[in-house]
Amino acid sequence: MGLFDKWKKTTNVYADDVIVAVADGEMISPENISDMTFAKELMGQTIGFQITNGKIVSPANGKIEVLFPSKHAFAVRMKNGTGLLVHIGIDTVSLNGKGFHSYVKQGDEVHANDPIIEVDLEAVHKAGLETTTMLVVTEPVNKEERISFIDYGKVNRGQIITK
Repeated sequence: MGLFDKWKKTTNVYADDVIVAVADGEMISPENISDMTFAKELMGQTIGFQITNGKIVSPANGKIEVLFPSKHAFAVRMKNGTGLLVHIGIDTVSLNGKGFHSYVKQGDEVHANDPIIEVDLEAVHKAGLETTTMLVVTEPVNKEERISFIDYGKVNRGQIITK
């Protein structure tokens, strides 16, 4: 090992069919999400994250199909056609982008674990809003099948959460 090897940036390579945790924190079931649209999975199969910091990454390899102007949500189209929505916080659209910084734009190709949004959790809390972040499978390739996720509990950003 050379003197500077530890400073080299390493990039994790993820398979095109995996989904990773979008943030550090606790992965929770939809029933534990306070917003009924997500709790009842009205937009699609949903999992939640009680996030511990504001670094939000891409859940998969694909393309940023939608990046809301308020930066509180974005959609990724996986290479296999699956549509994923990441919604940061509850009612955070009302912040009109305040406290949100985007590292990508609509149309960008992304890889799982690439930084997408940084959110100021303190600003969200000061506004009286929750930072629970949802990952929704809005358009599964196979409509009859639910994606198998790992058990709920502590996760690290970039950790593979599909079985």
